[in-house]
Amino acid sequence: MKKIDVSETGLFEMSWSPDGNWLAYVRGEDEICKASVDGGSPVAVTRGFSPCFNADNHLVFERNDEIYLHADGREQVIVSKDDLVAGSAKRKPKTSFDGKKMVFVVDNVFHKESENKNAYPFRSFLGVADASTRAQARILGNQQWYGGTITWFPNNETFLHYEFDSTGGARIHMTNLEGEKRGTIFGLFPSISPDEKRIACKPKGGQSVVVYMSKSDVWDLSDVETVVTKLPEGGRLSGSAPIWIDNRFVLIDEGGKLFRVDTRKQETTEMKKIPTPVFRGTHTMAVSPSREQIAVETESEGGFELCIAPLA
Repeated sequence: MKKIDVSETGLFEMSWSPDGNWLAYVRGEDEICKASVDGGSPVAVTRGFSPCFNADNHLVFERNDEIYLHADGREQVIVSKDDLVAGSAKRKPKTSFDGKKMVFVVDNVFHKESENKNAYPFRSFLGVADASTRAQARILGNQQWYGGTITWFPNNETFLHYEFDSTGGARIHMTNLEGEKRGTIFGLFPSISPDEKRIACKPKGGQSVVVYMSKSDVWDLSDVETVVTKLPEGGRLSGSAPIWIDNRFVLIDEGGKLFRVDTRKQETTEMKKIPTPVFRGTHTMAVSPSREQIAVETESEGGFELCIAPLA
């Protein structure tokens, strides 16, 4: 296990570069840092949230309701508050596996249809843009966003986003870059397997992992097999999504422990060699593109540590 950084207040929102050589994360309140996985001291790059990498290993992040690109020591706005819908906040960028595209939230948009129905007239929508230049930003149809993270498929063309409300419950939506919703399943914190044929998620109550398995090469959410694997009692619903190690095994954080789940045999094994991630309400662990290493924020005496551990 390798220690990357320490902080008295926290190290979270970590993201790997497409080549697996760099790790970005937020330290403290809003300090975005970048660290080489092979060693060397971490570097404080800028201020903001939701850091991620584009195809050139440059940082994309959110600050003051706009989305920035940090490249070669310079910063530029690539999606501003006046793009798409004037005055709307642009938040939570998430780059694709290859780093070429990003999906983001277009927040606080006036919605006439909702006003006509005496509902809250401001809504959040999803947008897509190039992750390397200020160009071609667009809203993805009528895809509203109600909270939750964005999770890309390895194909770089489809993504999942989840929501939870008192009316519809915990729901995961599958959407493509044309804004077409391909279906909805139930759960929170989704994660897609490397072969793109399985989606692991958590139910509202925790203490189990739910896996939806496609019966064909083309996802049709009306025709899937569902497997539920129970975890030991005392589980909790953390902000970290399940993490696929390969097409069979998935890691899940419940009850202050990490479990490896064999999704075919429905067996669970506690992973004692990997430090337990912090329970923070946002993701505090992230797997490398090769799925050979995992970055974890863990508690230490007087604060927190960011570590990288092997998954082998």
